[in-house]
Amino acid sequence: MANLADKLTALVKEEAPAFNLFLVAHTGSPAGFYNFYVDSELPVTMTMLSEFTRHISKMIDEGEFGERKFTFEMSTPGADRPLADFRQLGKHCGRVMEVETNDGTSFEAKLLSVAEPMMQMEKIVPLKGKKHELVPVEINWNDIKKATIKITFN
Repeated sequence: MANLADKLTALVKEEAPAFNLFLVAHTGSPAGFYNFYVDSELPVTMTMLSEFTRHISKMIDEGEFGERKFTFEMSTPGADRPLADFRQLGKHCGRVMEVETNDGTSFEAKLLSVAEPMMQMEKIVPLKGKKHELVPVEINWNDIKKATIKITFN
């Protein structure tokens, strides 16, 4: 029998698509606290998240998850977490990202479009002073070590 963390993770992965969600990360602790981060190709609403959480809670109550008490939490990854799944990219077209490639190169770029596994971007190349140049670039998602949406306030 799989341990509790594996069973909960499998349940969330299996049920998420019915709510247009997918699992991007999860954590667990020996104390029995499990946190699952889900996202969608579209913006995740509080209604989507609460309905999915209630659904999972009901399945846990009806299922075989042992007698040991545990707590689970469902959340979105948050704006400051690196993107973990290609499916997260589409809703961020038009936004600036901080990108680190597998070869160690880091840069900022505006995401223009995505077509798995490729991303069309405009790399922001700093020039003298506050000026910069936008250079078109195509990057394979598999060549990305870390990509984070740059949070800006206008």
